[in-house]
Amino acid sequence: MTQPTYRLPLTIFLLLCGIFLLTMSGHTYSADEETMVAVTRSLLTTGDVAVTVADDAPVAALRPGLGGRSYSPYGVLPSLLALPLYGLGLAIGGGGATGEYAARFLISALNAPLTAATAALLAWWALRLGARRAWATCLALLYALCTFAWPYARTFFSEPLASLLIIIAAERAWSGVRGQGSGVRGQAGALFVSGLAVGLLLPTRIAAGVALPVIGLYILWGIMRRGMRSASCILHLSSFILGLLPGLAILAWYNLARFGTPLASGYASESGLFTTPLATGLYGLLISPGKSVLLFAPPLLLALPGGVRLWRRGHADLAMLCAGLFLSHLLLYAMWGEWQGGGVWGPRFLLPVVAVAMLPAAALGLSREGAHPVRISLYLRALAGSLALIGFVGNLGGVLLSANTYLNSPGGADKVYHVAGSPLLAHWRILLDRWGRYLTAPPACALGDGWYPSESPSGAVLPRRSGAVGELRCRAGAESRVGFTLDDRRPPAAPPSGLHIVLNGRDLGPIPSGQLRAYHLMLPDSAHLEIRAAPWNPQAVGFSPRDDALGPQIDALRGVTSDGQALTLADTSVAPLPARPKPRWAWYYDPPNQHLADLWLWYLPRSELTGRRAWLLGGLLILIGAGALVAGTWLSCRAPRR
Repeated sequence: MTQPTYRLPLTIFLLLCGIFLLTMSGHTYSADEETMVAVTRSLLTTGDVAVTVADDAPVAALRPGLGGRSYSPYGVLPSLLALPLYGLGLAIGGGGATGEYAARFLISALNAPLTAATAALLAWWALRLGARRAWATCLALLYALCTFAWPYARTFFSEPLASLLIIIAAERAWSGVRGQGSGVRGQAGALFVSGLAVGLLLPTRIAAGVALPVIGLYILWGIMRRGMRSASCILHLSSFILGLLPGLAILAWYNLARFGTPLASGYASESGLFTTPLATGLYGLLISPGKSVLLFAPPLLLALPGGVRLWRRGHADLAMLCAGLFLSHLLLYAMWGEWQGGGVWGPRFLLPVVAVAMLPAAALGLSREGAHPVRISLYLRALAGSLALIGFVGNLGGVLLSANTYLNSPGGADKVYHVAGSPLLAHWRILLDRWGRYLTAPPACALGDGWYPSESPSGAVLPRRSGAVGELRCRAGAESRVGFTLDDRRPPAAPPSGLHIVLNGRDLGPIPSGQLRAYHLMLPDSAHLEIRAAPWNPQAVGFSPRDDALGPQIDALRGVTSDGQALTLADTSVAPLPARPKPRWAWYYDPPNQHLADLWLWYLPRSELTGRRAWLLGGLLILIGAGALVAGTWLSCRAPRR
């Protein structure tokens, strides 16, 4: 066992922080996240943990508690950690809708450094076991970029924080039990940190507390195996137990604030939901095409031969610890009624133990075997490379396309149990279709931003309504002609439209509003059309239940080039960003919205945050992300090679 420096873990942390921040989405994906965001908002604005939300807010099932108010059943630690980010977002956004957007944007960055730290700690632990620097680096990158840790680094789910706490707890427990060269105080300090991390799991994810008995038994067994004196034994155990207290105190405070008792967690009603046959859950979490942890985290397969070698090299206790932590989560959730984890990317519930389960693979790259250097065989390189490619490409699909776009579409069973329906393949099919629409060969016109979904019963591209601005882009060659119909009629109670048609920045003059009219335009080689109008809301004027800000309806668009070729009409439309909570949340994944990528760089220009505030928010993220990449690259260039 070596004592490595911190340069390599720091390098990995900075590089991955940069990647995760620059590829974050800037929005939430589930009602669970929305509920935790609501807790953060309440803590910051009222100093209370009671959740107050709009009627249509997409929050998860709240629990009744003190004062007849509603409370979140989820862990409070992620909400507490998000407080500085939420406050900074409000300051940048200036309050109101723009402040709320900026706050949520920054909250979605929380898991980026947490996931990067998990990967860095994995590499550091591998170095301590004696792995080569190159292999330790490879292991960290495999975890971070070739498993479903990457898609979850872009969310506000609690699993990334649980992953970091579990690997800290396990590494410190291992260090404290083995205690080579650290002295009694050093060993006790390591066990205190282990207890601290385990204790903080409870206010993060109460179910992740299943790691507590595994790590506790490991420490007890390690102390007994070493035959410590009574005083040392008491010191070590008491250090671990003392470490648990801060987490238990946070949990007790949160329970008291919600339900008036430190023992109520909000999950008592779900204790009877362990209804899935064990074989069904194991099949789903290990083998099924849509949720298999081995398909969403292929590098885990390296832990199997790595565990054997780790055992043979005298680290049987560590191999059992890693296996015990993985199996504790696997068996717990295999019997859970919602073992799939909902409409999310991969086996979400197993993410907290993926990093620690990969650790035994470090034994495949040990720097020395006795007195002889160990060479990583060609077969091992080929296996690691193949698993890396499969994991990277598969999970990149979960980064580039919101999981909800596909997983919330019809055909639930197909997405889990059929290969063709697996999100790992389906996401790329959807992405290739969308990118193909944007790359439609000319002559063509494409509906762009500002168009609501088609109102055709047959699913045709037209007719559809615009919002305040509907964009149309055409590439057809000079002197091409295009014709379309705009139905600008609206009820008397609606405001006048003030209709404008703008071609490549030039207003085509006064357009009569409130009419059904056909328009015929001669286009330049490349044309950008904007149809602008003051929107009206059918619900607000008592016309219909529809609650959208509507502009005119476009229909019957046809075009022809100068040599008589018909123009293709491509649907690359994105609806206006809604103001109400639930439609706004769904806007990011609604299938009719042809988002090119599920990245913040795509969404920020389409938000209500404009001008200096948008540049400040985007520039801050680019500055930190790019700065981390540059710093990590600089450190990697200065690192010694071996």
